[in-house]
Amino acid sequence: MKNRKSKSPIICRCNNVNRETIEQAIRDGADTMNKIFDSTSAGVGPCGGSCRRKLMPLLEHYLKTGTFPEKIVEDLTGKVPAGTTSEDENQ
Repeated sequence: MKNRKSKSPIICRCNNVNRETIEQAIRDGADTMNKIFDSTSAGVGPCGGSCRRKLMPLLEHYLKTGTFPEKIVEDLTGKVPAGTTSEDENQ
């Protein structure tokens, strides 16, 4: 029986960006939301960035602990994510 690598879940459906790609970008130095957007294209799709609710908790957990959470708990507070400004939202 072959060992199958589990498939990395898609975080950004608009741009087809999976969790593994986002985690690698963070490990490579994407320490703000804007840097994640720039390096992966996650969070900037035609939907308006609905996956940002998953990106921010993932990034915050990594910055605090140096590890990624097993499960991403979406931020449903409606706050503008750190690393972005309201001006970014209007562009």
